[in-house]
Amino acid sequence: MRRLLWTSSLCAVALSLAGCPSEDEPAKDDKKETKKEKTEEGEQDDAGSLMVAEGDGGVDGPVPPEVSMVFFAVEGALYPLACFDKDAKSIKTGSACLKMVKPGDAVRVASHDSQYNKKAGEPVEPQCLAGSGKKVAIGVEGITEGADFLYGTWPPAGIKVIKEVAEDSTGPAAVQIGDEETTKLKAAITAAGGKVGDELKVHQVAEIQGRTAKDKVYSVYVPDPKVLEQYKWSGAFLAEGGSLDKLTLIAKSKSKKDVFEVRGSLDIDGDKVNELWMRIVFAEGSGDQVFTLTGGKVSGLGKWSCGAVR
Repeated sequence: MRRLLWTSSLCAVALSLAGCPSEDEPAKDDKKETKKEKTEEGEQDDAGSLMVAEGDGGVDGPVPPEVSMVFFAVEGALYPLACFDKDAKSIKTGSACLKMVKPGDAVRVASHDSQYNKKAGEPVEPQCLAGSGKKVAIGVEGITEGADFLYGTWPPAGIKVIKEVAEDSTGPAAVQIGDEETTKLKAAITAAGGKVGDELKVHQVAEIQGRTAKDKVYSVYVPDPKVLEQYKWSGAFLAEGGSLDKLTLIAKSKSKKDVFEVRGSLDIDGDKVNELWMRIVFAEGSGDQVFTLTGGKVSGLGKWSCGAVR
């Protein structure tokens, strides 16, 4: 029964990340209205693309390396995961990112299917650290209302460099892999110090844009039949160019009680090499982190958000 409850809890978290498909909007008689539909802070055309409403700065403007940029996860406020300092020509994390954004600055927040401009407020506690006294996020009025916002950027134009993975990358169809993939993933787990045995489970298979081709991220785990709510091994691998002959370990669980997901990719410093936006999911919650890809090596920037220690 405890394993059933744990599985249900994890699936609920995964489903909440994937979101729900929206219903088709009814056509309007007026052709002009069909092309543009007004929303609270912007307009959408009939193809679903967000357009800029009058008075809303929208997504026009330069992106790194021409300008500095901050990338946020949304935790009831904007929680900085990484930032690019144009003057220093380097990627930073933590307090350095908070200092870049001043109260009153325009920021842009996004859900799976909508984007809005908002105004940054003062530093606040993120919801996931409520009561800690740690004001490590930026307050934004109305960020917990309406759309289920997932991420944000400063300046607003930075939103253009964020690419989400497919919402169904954790779905049943996506995680079905063949014998060759299974064999090579088992070998990679063994090389990373894990013990596989006969059973390998796939939590996610997602595509991201690599330097010259589509890369894949495999999130996998090995159940532990002797310990409830725990795994023999859990981690995520990057397959460059989609090739399982080039599997690189992104992260692995130390507690063996959590799984990993790639949520998207971004070129935060404008060097034409995408960083990975990852999430770690466990029974008590989750955390986010950005990983860089340099010379075939994967490195985490800063720490997992929300105090997640894995």
